[in-house]
Amino acid sequence: MILSPLLNVSLRPQLCSWVKQTRNLRPIIKIGKERFQLFLDVHQFNKDEIRVKARSEFVIVEGKQERKTKNGCLIRTFVRRFKLPEGCNPQDIKSKLSPDGCLMITAPRNKCSVNYPCETVIPIASTSKESDVFKEDKPSGSSKPPESK
Repeated sequence: MILSPLLNVSLRPQLCSWVKQTRNLRPIIKIGKERFQLFLDVHQFNKDEIRVKARSEFVIVEGKQERKTKNGCLIRTFVRRFKLPEGCNPQDIKSKLSPDGCLMITAPRNKCSVNYPCETVIPIASTSKESDVFKEDKPSGSSKPPESK
């Protein structure tokens, strides 16, 4: 530090406290061939204040913290939603909270084998007459078509 001897001020403690406050604001997402991993810093929340939900295409992480103070009540909440990659089953998702406050969410990715393809081709049946295609759509019954004048 060039200016610190001149100003007789050390900037290092202020910088360190700022880094600790802003550590890992962004989640770390790793998408591999075999699994999907998500690391989220939730060190300000306890285990019972965090909820992880899984839907068909998303993982939702919610946190809610309520503290009573002498001046009132302090409420801190967050909701983060992450899209799951292809091949992840929401029922196979696991989550762990480390002692330092890092939430790790892991979902294995299912691979498609040679015998069981990921993509299925649906055959298209052909009919000989155009009227055969629309027979199934028309309601059956003895109703007569409207007469034209």
